[in-house]
Amino acid sequence: MKHLQAILLLLLFCRASFSQTLHNAKNVDRTAMSFFDGQKTFRALEHTVNNDPASDKIYRLQTLPENGYPEIILKGVDNGTEVFFEDQTPFDNLFDNNQTPHLSSEAVQTFYGFQEVMKAFGQRFGWKGIDGTGTLPIKIFMKDGEDEPFPVPNNAGFVEDTSNEHFIFFRSLSQPGSFNNVLEIIGHEFTHAVLLHKTGVVYSDDLTCSEFNTLHEGIADIFGIYLENRIEKSDPQNFNWLFSEQFKAAEDFSSPKNHQFADTYNGQFYVNVCSDYYNPHPGAGVAEKWFVLLSDGFQGSAYNDLGYGYSNLSGIGPEKAIQIVWEALASLKAYSDYPALKAFTLKAAEKLYGLHSTEYLAVQNAWCAVGVCDNNSVSFTMYPANGAVSINPWPTTKINLTWQNALATKWRVQTSTKFDFSENLQEVDTDNTTMVIDPNGLLTYSASVDAYYHPGEKVYARAQIIEADPNFCKGLNPLCAYYQQFGPAHAFTLKDQKVEFWPGNSLPQVVNPWNKPKFIWKSVPGSDRYRIQVATDNAFKGIIYDEVVLHTGNFTEKGEINTILEAGHDYYLRIRAERLDFVKINKNYGAWSDVIQVHGATPQTSITQALNQGPNDPPKVIPSLGCWITWYAYSGATSYVVQVAKDPSFTDVIRSETAAANITTIEFAIPQVPDKTELFFRVLPQKGSAVGLCNNTFSVITNESATIPKMKSPTDGSNFPFKNFLAVFSWNGGTLSMPIVDHFELFVTENTFGLTTILATKGKDLDLAVLDEFLFDDKLGVTVSVRGVGPFGAKSALSAPFHYNICADHPVVLFPGDQTGVVDAMQDFNIDWNDSFFDPITEYRVTLKDATTGIAMPGFSDKPTTATSMLVPAGTLTNGKKYAVSVKNAFSCAGILLPVNVFSAASSGSNQPQPPKLVNFTIGFNGFRNDPDGSVFPPEYGTSNFVLGFKLIDPDENPLELVDPNGNIVTELDVDSENSGIIMHASNKPQGTYKLRVTMKDITDPLLYYPFDQPRFSVFLNGQPEINPHVITVDFVNPASAFNEWQVGFQFADIILDIK
Repeated sequence: MKHLQAILLLLLFCRASFSQTLHNAKNVDRTAMSFFDGQKTFRALEHTVNNDPASDKIYRLQTLPENGYPEIILKGVDNGTEVFFEDQTPFDNLFDNNQTPHLSSEAVQTFYGFQEVMKAFGQRFGWKGIDGTGTLPIKIFMKDGEDEPFPVPNNAGFVEDTSNEHFIFFRSLSQPGSFNNVLEIIGHEFTHAVLLHKTGVVYSDDLTCSEFNTLHEGIADIFGIYLENRIEKSDPQNFNWLFSEQFKAAEDFSSPKNHQFADTYNGQFYVNVCSDYYNPHPGAGVAEKWFVLLSDGFQGSAYNDLGYGYSNLSGIGPEKAIQIVWEALASLKAYSDYPALKAFTLKAAEKLYGLHSTEYLAVQNAWCAVGVCDNNSVSFTMYPANGAVSINPWPTTKINLTWQNALATKWRVQTSTKFDFSENLQEVDTDNTTMVIDPNGLLTYSASVDAYYHPGEKVYARAQIIEADPNFCKGLNPLCAYYQQFGPAHAFTLKDQKVEFWPGNSLPQVVNPWNKPKFIWKSVPGSDRYRIQVATDNAFKGIIYDEVVLHTGNFTEKGEINTILEAGHDYYLRIRAERLDFVKINKNYGAWSDVIQVHGATPQTSITQALNQGPNDPPKVIPSLGCWITWYAYSGATSYVVQVAKDPSFTDVIRSETAAANITTIEFAIPQVPDKTELFFRVLPQKGSAVGLCNNTFSVITNESATIPKMKSPTDGSNFPFKNFLAVFSWNGGTLSMPIVDHFELFVTENTFGLTTILATKGKDLDLAVLDEFLFDDKLGVTVSVRGVGPFGAKSALSAPFHYNICADHPVVLFPGDQTGVVDAMQDFNIDWNDSFFDPITEYRVTLKDATTGIAMPGFSDKPTTATSMLVPAGTLTNGKKYAVSVKNAFSCAGILLPVNVFSAASSGSNQPQPPKLVNFTIGFNGFRNDPDGSVFPPEYGTSNFVLGFKLIDPDENPLELVDPNGNIVTELDVDSENSGIIMHASNKPQGTYKLRVTMKDITDPLLYYPFDQPRFSVFLNGQPEINPHVITVDFVNPASAFNEWQVGFQFADIILDIK
C-alpha cells in the first residue's frame, strides 16, 4: 500500500546495515513450506559457522547475486531488533532458529514470492531486479504492526527512500490474520519499485491533484495479477482475475465495483483527484477493468456509468495486453492521467502492432468501455470534451452542441455533479440553433446552453433531442440514438479559478506594516470581485482583515492590506476570486490562492549623518545648543520621535522631540550638559502608539565653542563715565544658529576683583539696556561678553570679550538750571555743580558759551578750578541772550558725554537758586532670588532667602522715612521668593538729589548662591527704572572681601535719585 510511504520513511530500521561476515557462502536450492502456496523450492544462502568448510552449515533466507539478479535479504523485526530467518543443525527445513515472532512459513512465502516475481520480470521483460540492471539489493522486512507509533494493519509497501529502498510487510501479532504477501501483492509492490526506476517519478503525496498515484496503483495491480498468473502458469483461457483471494475477500478485476473500485473513469467510486482525503486505490479499478476487457474482450452489450454503450469487444490476450502496458510505462510523467495513459497505450499498440490494427482498435475500444473516450458520435459532438479539465466556469459553464442533421430542431441538456445525475441537476433546452459550414464544407448546426456550477467541480453533461421532424428516425440516421433518450455523458472538471500571485511569487514576503502592503495577482476572467483575507495563522482562524476589491479586467489586479500590522509578526495572506450571488447559483467562489506568509518588517529609519560613521569612529563635534538631524522617511509613519541620550542603549534619554510625518530634518535643541559630553541620537518612526527602530546611532560630542555670538557695540575699548546710569550693549548671532537660541546672557565683569553680573535678555533680543550704576564704579573698567542659551538650558561659550574703560564722570551743573535758569547779567552770580563721583578732589574746567554762536565768553573757556562753584562777574554776559555752561572733569576720557545746561540772561532773572518745589514721589524696590528645584531631593539650584535694608537721605543729608500704601514705615525687604517687592511713598518733599542707601541685613543659613540665576534687586522712581536690575555679586575666592556683596552687613554704594 503506497500511501504508507510517509510513515515508513520514519522507521529507524530502514537504515539498518545488511553487512555480515559469511564463511564459505553460496546459493543453494532449499525446499520448505510456504504459508499460502504449499511446499516450494527456492534458492537460499548456505554458509558455515567458521572458515572450516567442514564446519556446521547454516541455511538462511537470503541469496547472493547470481545470473545477473541482485541479492535478496529478508529480515524479521521484533521490538526494533532485526534477525535473519535461519535453519541450523539439526536441519528441519524450518527457518526459525533465531528468535523471531514470525512463522517460518510466512518468511518462506515472502522470500519465495520475491524470487519468483523478480525472475518473472527478468524472463518476460528483460528487467533485472528493481532497477533493471540487478544492481540494487532487494531488502525486505517483516514487522509487527503494533510496534509502530501509529499501529499499522496487515499490509505491504515499498519505501521509495532513494538511499535505502526496501520493502516492508506488516502483521499485527495481537490480531488474527496473516501477512499480505501472496504472489500478486508481492508483484504489485515490486511493480511500484520498477515504476520508480522506469519513469523516474517518485510516488508522492505531493501529487494529490494529479492522477499519477491512481495510475501507479492501477498499473501495479495489472502487473500483480499478470505475474501471479505467469508464475502459476495459468493459460489465457483460464486466467485468474481474482486479486489477493488467498489473503482476503477476492477483488475481481472484471467487476471492480464489487469491491468499491471504479469501473468507469469519472464514474461511481472514482474519487475526485483533488480531494483532501484522496485515496488513489479506488480509481485503480478503471485500469483493472480496462486490462480485463483488453485481454479477454467482452461478449454482449453493456453501458458504463457515463451511459456509453459497448458490445462484443475483441480481446487480444493477456500477453499482448501486458506488452502494450510495459511499452507505455516509459512515457508516464508526474502529471499523467487516464487520458494520457490511453494515449501512451495507443502509441505502444501502434508501435508493436500497427495503426488501426486489431490490437490498436482493441486498446481504443477497451478504453471507451471504461469511460476514457470522447463519447461523441460521427454526427454529434458535445463540448466540453469528456475528460476535459480546466473548463472555465465563469460567467457560466457553457455546453456547446454541434450536429449534422437539420431535422433535429431542439435538444435538452442535463448537467449534474454526479455521474448518475442525482445531484445538483440542471436541465436546459436549446433555443438558439445556428447553421454553419464546417471545415469539410458540410452544413453543421450548433446550439449552446448555460449551466451554473462552482469552480473546481466535476460536471457531467448529457444531451437528447426533444424535437425533430416526424421522419427523423426513418432510414439510417445515427442521430436517432439521441432522440428522446440521452446519449453518453461527458465528465469534465471546471477550472478552480484559483488566484495566482503575479509574477508567480508565493514565497514569504517582508512588508511595510504601516503602509497598506500592496499585492498583485493575475486577473481571473469572469470574476466580479476579489476577497482579500489576512490572518494570524495559516489555518485562518484568526482573521484580522477581510475586504473585497472589484474586478477590473486588466491583466493583473491589485489590492492592499488596509489595516495596521504589528512589526515583527508573521501574517498569512490569501485571495479568492468571487462572483456575486445569482438566482441560479450563490457562493460562486474560486479556490483560495496559495497562502503567502507575510512578515511585518520592523519599521525603521536611518540618520543620514551616521551612515558613514563607523563603530570605532570618533563622535561628531556639534555645537552645545544643538544640531541638525536628518533621516530617511519611512512610508506610513505618522510622526518621528527624535531622541538624544547619554548612552548608546538609550536608557538615559535626556530629550525627545516629535516631528511630523512630512518632515525628515529638524534642528534639534539639546538640554544643558557639561561641555565635551558625548551624546547619542536616534530617530524612531511612529504610527499611533506603535514605534519602530532606528538602524543606526549618531554619536556626537558637544563643544560650547563650536558656535558663539559676537559682540557688536559699544565698540571694544569704549569709555564709560563712572557710575554710568545707562548703557546699551548689542551683539549679533555670530556663528550661532538662531532658531535654537532661546535667549542670551550678558556677562559684565568688574576688573578689580573679577565679580561678574549675568543679565538675561527677553527672548532673542540682540541688545540689552543695563540700568545699574553699580556696574560702572570699578575704576579699572569692565569686561563684557555674551553667550547664547538654548530653549532647554544649553549654553554656548562666551563671545570674544569687549573691554571698556571707566573714566572720571563730568559733574552735573546745578545752577543755572538747564532750560529753566534765568539770570540778570548785570549782577554777579555763581555757577554751581555737584562734585565728581569718580574723585571729589579733582580739577574742573568751566566753559561758558554763547548758545547761539558757540563762542566762549572771554576768560571762560576751560577755566580751571578745584571748587564746585565759579563766580561770573556782572557784565560778563548780556541780557537778552541764551548761554550754555558746562563743567568738565579735567581727568576724564575722550568720548564721555559732557552735560550742558542752556539758560537765559534777562534783567528779570534771579541770580540765586530758588527754593525747591515740594513734590510727591514713589520708590519701588524689588528683590529676586532663584527658587530651588523641588523635583529632586534635596532641592537643588536654589539661592538662600535674604533681607535688604534701606533708608532714604534727602538733599540736606537728613534721613527720610518711607511708608507703604497703608502708611506703615518701611525699612527692609525680605526676599523669600523669586519675586519680592514693595512700593514706598513720600509726600511734599523738596525736589533735589536724594540718596537711597541699601544694606545686606541678613542671609538665611546656609549661604546658598546659584551663580547661573543670581540674586538681584531693582529700584524704580515714580515707576521708571533707576536700577534694573543690580545683580548681587559674590566673591567665592575671598568671601571676606569688601567687594563681596553676598555677605551680611555689606553696604551698597548710594543710589542717586534725582527727584523733580
